[in-house]
Amino acid sequence: MLTKYAERYVLRSCSAGGYLGVNAVDQQIERQPSPERAWIFHTHDGAVTHARWIGEVHGETPDVVKLDQ
Repeated sequence: MLTKYAERYVLRSCSAGGYLGVNAVDQQIERQPSPERAWIFHTHDGAVTHARWIGEVHGETPDVVKLDQ
């Protein structure tokens, strides 16, 4: 399905609070206070895949949150 607006998804950590982002210096995944600073995915499948990978490594799978347009 084609839309004129790109979808946007972010990952939210339940235990750490806030959203997950990638540090520009060392590429580590870290907590961000707002979704505007979080790691943005443009497909639901991409966000879910990365959430599962993070869950396998860190022991907790983050929530996938769709951002409003």
